[in-house]
Amino acid sequence: MEQTKIIRGLFLLTGMFFVFLLPCDAVRAQSQPSETSLFAIAAQPKPVDEESALPPAEGVNTRAPGLQLPPDATFAAPPGGQAAQGPSREELEAQIRSQSFDAAVTGLLPLKPEEIKEMLRQYDAVQEAVETPPYDYPTPEVVVQTVALDPGTTPPVVKLAVNHVSTLNVMDATGAPWPIQDISWAGNFDIVQPEEGANIIRMIPMTEFARGNMSVRLLELNTPVIFTLETHRDVVQYRYDARIAEYGPLATSPLIEGGITLAAGDSIMSAILDGVMPPGAKKMVVKGVDGRTSAYRHDGMTYVRTPLTLLSPGWKKSVASADGMHVYALSNAPVLLLSQNGTLMKAFLNSEGEADE
Repeated sequence: MEQTKIIRGLFLLTGMFFVFLLPCDAVRAQSQPSETSLFAIAAQPKPVDEESALPPAEGVNTRAPGLQLPPDATFAAPPGGQAAQGPSREELEAQIRSQSFDAAVTGLLPLKPEEIKEMLRQYDAVQEAVETPPYDYPTPEVVVQTVALDPGTTPPVVKLAVNHVSTLNVMDATGAPWPIQDISWAGNFDIVQPEEGANIIRMIPMTEFARGNMSVRLLELNTPVIFTLETHRDVVQYRYDARIAEYGPLATSPLIEGGITLAAGDSIMSAILDGVMPPGAKKMVVKGVDGRTSAYRHDGMTYVRTPLTLLSPGWKKSVASADGMHVYALSNAPVLLLSQNGTLMKAFLNSEGEADE
């Protein structure tokens, strides 16, 4: 009985040993392939790259990845079976100089001539847009104005414009220049001081809306002449002839004594001298002289406007401008005796051709 129990115990221990040993061996067998399985894996076929499968040709260097030649690249064999020779040293130097020159030209002058011309055209258009004012350019005028020195009168207005020079010309009743002694002004203007003995003042406004006045002291005249200076955009007076109704120090004596006056009441003569026919006047036909001489009939008087010197008949009143134009007031006379540079000529006035201008 005891032996039977011992034998049964041995069998029980042996069974328990196999129970624990067999699972460990199975796991070990699954995690570690056997030699037979390794040989089987090595024997399996692998995908082969065509380029890598071919052995490198003799004398041909292998290329790094990304520098391979395109598939359609061909190699031309040198003629005669000779080996290809590289460029000479002189050719390499010439090629380097050419490339350096092209690089220098591109660096200094990156734009093409057509592009430069287009850029200049666009720049010119921009400059024109910047420098062109948003309003129209002022209309230039030349004005002859009689300046009154009486108290209570309004000073004459000189119309100026930016970027334009206006010239003030001072003369006496005979049209002779009246020398300026000194001037002073107020306002944002650039005014050139006249030279000694001169009768011309040049004025330029410095801003778009400059306003002020100017005081002019004339030679041998006790009363200063005052002008109002205004900046305008629609009109600019390039020349302003200020005629003083007095005899100046350089006044010329007439050949025939007559009244030279621009006092109140002579507005008709002033208008005719300025080239404007007064209302109610009739223009007469003038023959024998050129078109610079004209005549008008008004209120029983004949007014002759001419740059020539009237010798006969005698006139009652006369005025002159700085450009040498004269206006004579005389009684009805059909024939005039005129002089130009010592040459005598006759002018015939015909009242039958009266017509409104």
